[in-house]
Amino acid sequence: MSQKNLSLAIVLGVMLAAAIFVATRLHSPAQPPADLHQALVLPAAMPLPEFSLVDQRGDAVTRNTFRGRWHLLFFGFTHCPDICPATLQILAAASAELAENHGETLLRIVLISVDPDRDTPQQLGKYVENFGAGILGVTGSVEELRKLTTALGIFFEKRPEDGDSYGVDHSAAVIVINPEAEFHSLFSAPHRIANFVNDLPIVMASYQPRLVATDVVVTEPLPGARSSAGFLTLANNTAAAINISNIVSPQFEVVEIHVSTLENGVARMRRISELVIPAHTSVTLQSGGLHLMLMRPTGDDDVVSLQFFTGETLALIVDTRIARRSP
Repeated sequence: MSQKNLSLAIVLGVMLAAAIFVATRLHSPAQPPADLHQALVLPAAMPLPEFSLVDQRGDAVTRNTFRGRWHLLFFGFTHCPDICPATLQILAAASAELAENHGETLLRIVLISVDPDRDTPQQLGKYVENFGAGILGVTGSVEELRKLTTALGIFFEKRPEDGDSYGVDHSAAVIVINPEAEFHSLFSAPHRIANFVNDLPIVMASYQPRLVATDVVVTEPLPGARSSAGFLTLANNTAAAINISNIVSPQFEVVEIHVSTLENGVARMRRISELVIPAHTSVTLQSGGLHLMLMRPTGDDDVVSLQFFTGETLALIVDTRIARRSP
């Protein structure tokens, strides 16, 4: 590693450590949770920057990709002989144990390549398959990669060697991204399965999202009809209003917010362009009032995914089973 790049790595590390230290003194209790084995939770989560990369299928990967669920980010490369495969094996084993303990997959593992010259989407796809299903492989230009690594305090440097057998020095930390696409916590190397299994449920349980959906119901379409109704309660946990301007579902061509009223004995229903949820307030969508209209189903899926947007920002993803009518 050159002296210049070594100095840069030290500066990035010191900046990240200083930010965490200052935020801890200003915003958090004096003592960290005693039952965390290794995870360091940032007292104030840091939003991811804007960037544009691609996954192993060639699909775009942006900040919005990391919204709606928990992610574990590891920066490595497919020609790495030791640390990278060992870390991915540990993460895969920990994820499987957590899924078995909790009855569902709690998070997604992401390998972000620090060797984009060799790690094409196809190469990444073949590589991540070795560690189990559902792992996301990400690559792209060095310029776009730097936007993300600089924000997260991740260092990487290509070693100057002849030919294609070069190595890449890189940070070995695992970054935890919360469902609002924020840098939430991190695990420093060396990594152990038991630390992830113990710490991640604690980290996730202590997290309070800005927007929460409860009592979600999507009705089964009536015979001959091509629309369903959606009911739920949305709670805003922030000090500012949240404006839901668009809702998308892969299972329906159109999702709209409607309101039903009864005026002088006449039932009326109209579309509204925006749903405003005031600060620290819940809004309930229910029969006879505000509700969702889900129109023109794209298939016969049992599970419906609802994606709530504020402007162009994905604010919340909710998955629910269709409420089938009794025969």
